[in-house]
Amino acid sequence: MNGSKKLEWRAFDHIRERKDSDWFWFVGITAGAIIILAIVFNNILLGLLVLIGTAVIFMAANTPPQIIDHQINRRGVQVGDILYTYATLESFYVIDEDGFERDRLILKSRKALMPLIVIPLGSEVKPDQIREYLLEYLNEEEMYEPTIQRILSRFGF
Repeated sequence: MNGSKKLEWRAFDHIRERKDSDWFWFVGITAGAIIILAIVFNNILLGLLVLIGTAVIFMAANTPPQIIDHQINRRGVQVGDILYTYATLESFYVIDEDGFERDRLILKSRKALMPLIVIPLGSEVKPDQIREYLLEYLNEEEMYEPTIQRILSRFGF
């Protein structure tokens, strides 16, 4: 593949999990129980922290995904305004699932605070195109989303 070419696509910044009213009730009741326990044990700070955290979770749950421009070029992988240069990346892996909504690119970064970058692929680009292009610049290494991200996804976050 020619190094001057680039791959471009638009995709959501995250996969939106459908949440029904039961999910909100479960999170609210759980948070309420923790807040009550925090008050009983005279830990007001924990109660406030849980209250604020629950409010943030509810707001995030109602935030629709934004469409982001993505690009892979000779300099690196660009997600919106952020460019991940090849010098800061160690390897990649493309997860190709049956539905295009679940296809994603995982980049392993050399940075300690952000070791894995998960990028949804959407429907405008094929996983094989991504794999073929990135093999010119990075090693392919089998990896999966962080465990905490998979657990949170199971619970609808």
